[in-house]
Amino acid sequence: MKKLTHIYIYFVVLLLVVHLVPAQTLLSYQVIEGDTINVINADSLKQGLWKEFWTNGDVKSEVNYKNCKKQGFEITWFDSPDCVESEKFYKEGKLDGPIIYYSKKCQKELFETYKDGVKEGLELEYYSNGRVKAEGKYIKGHLDGYYKVFDKNGNFSFESRSSDADTDLNPNLADTTNSVVFNVLKRNKKWHNKLIVADLTGSMYPYAQQISTWMKLNFMSDTTSQHFAFFNDGDKKRDEAKKIGATGGVYHCKAKNVEELVSTMELVIKKGQGGDAPENVIEGIIYGLNKTGKVDNIILIADNWAKVRDIKLLPRIKVPVRVILCGVYEGMAIEEDYLNIAYKTNGSIHTIEQDITDLMNKSTNKKFTINGVDYIIKNGRIKIF
Repeated sequence: MKKLTHIYIYFVVLLLVVHLVPAQTLLSYQVIEGDTINVINADSLKQGLWKEFWTNGDVKSEVNYKNCKKQGFEITWFDSPDCVESEKFYKEGKLDGPIIYYSKKCQKELFETYKDGVKEGLELEYYSNGRVKAEGKYIKGHLDGYYKVFDKNGNFSFESRSSDADTDLNPNLADTTNSVVFNVLKRNKKWHNKLIVADLTGSMYPYAQQISTWMKLNFMSDTTSQHFAFFNDGDKKRDEAKKIGATGGVYHCKAKNVEELVSTMELVIKKGQGGDAPENVIEGIIYGLNKTGKVDNIILIADNWAKVRDIKLLPRIKVPVRVILCGVYEGMAIEEDYLNIAYKTNGSIHTIEQDITDLMNKSTNKKFTINGVDYIIKNGRIKIF
């Protein structure tokens, strides 16, 4: 099916490479089932159609290069099932145009638009039934205003994810009732010797203030310290340059008081921009562990709206991860990546109202419900039912 869809592209590239490019100008190339691909010219520059393959021989990805820069349409597929994973457009090596991510059920999950490598324009997230879950607008990489959130029937529910103009990170002692971070940490006082890891991309700024509020009310200046690791998904790095495990934009802080904490968070926000939707969560955890040393618990303050870019690095985490989910409302699905981070590390999931601590006790192939949504464990992984 994949070859039929793109046979025209292959034919054109084959003509260009084989008939128009003299053989002596090529440093290396491959011929797969009659297609000339993965060409490197005498100047060591990638040219033409490049394809990667899964171990079973199926196509993993394909994109055209011009002088070692991605150009035009790029498509990637899941190993299993045979579904498209993402579709992207490039111009001279930079994201430029629409980007679409799909689920393993072959359904559209996220639509974004880019201009010259920076997020610009409409962003839409979808439910599995095809209806819009949320929508927002970006200008020069920054959320302009608010995300509008809808229920599964398409009805407006509320506005969430404030713009990154809201950057007051000083403690707000007057409002702890609506603080997911404060309430979860208050309920779970037995989490000693912990590393707190937090997403500080644009949509998470309001929750950063909740961290400082919790510290203000629970720590006394100069008598103790708390280890933190913050990540901003790349320090303004362009999305196409982000590599799994080496995206960057991760900072460590051993804070003795709120002032030190706020100063570090302000630096992380200033250095970052966020960019595309997936975040370098596992990289942030690993970096924090390397700086902190042995801990008994990892507290991950995560954006339920964002996938985990580097989830395949999860086996390197050997400490229980307690995931505090931000942006969750009643009846909203919990992002599968965070459920699996908790499940595979013998950790737990926490919202402003719930502590879900029994994931390890769930039976394989038996449906269970969290926050009004049904899940199932198959092949060692939690999935939406």
